[in-house]
Amino acid sequence: MTKQVKNKSLVTPITRRSCLGGLVALSAALGLGGGLSACGWRIRGKIELPYKKILISGTMTPELKNMIVMVLNVNEIQVVEAAKESDLVLEIMSEQNAKQVLSYNTAGQITSYRIISRIVFRTFDPVTGIEIMPESDIYQMRDIEFNQSNIQAFDQMVNDYVANMRTDIVIQLMRRLASVKKLPKESSSGSELDLQAK
Repeated sequence: MTKQVKNKSLVTPITRRSCLGGLVALSAALGLGGGLSACGWRIRGKIELPYKKILISGTMTPELKNMIVMVLNVNEIQVVEAAKESDLVLEIMSEQNAKQVLSYNTAGQITSYRIISRIVFRTFDPVTGIEIMPESDIYQMRDIEFNQSNIQAFDQMVNDYVANMRTDIVIQLMRRLASVKKLPKESSSGSELDLQAK
């Protein structure tokens, strides 16, 4: 018999060591045909972004940043290091990879966990600082059974889940960016707006 946990605050961060693997999976998938089918996900067709030079800033794991850069590059978007060189700043405000206890058995042993991945981000104009996409989040979670007799296999499964969720988050992030419109740009006379939206 399994007892569900009512207290949802029992969240344990997943360390960086437990988050490896997503970049390798995505890299292999992209190298084999430009899609994400090897990971179980796929971007159908090329993603058209209205911005061609993006600066990525904020707080994130190297794995997440490398994956974002890879997907942007595949879609012919240049990732730059200075705000003055960019058309758009993508700020990752936070990244969370964690697990929480989901249920116990009658003996008080953990029988399942919920794996959580979440990023909070925003985009803004590098010149004016005007927010183009306000603070938003992308959230993924998976439930996974736990067996104390096979902890090593459980750890590997958590790694795989986190990597897959990170891949899914990056795909959703690209779709959000594709929906962003360029801000109107002031004309040389200062009296008219020259729309450069897609």
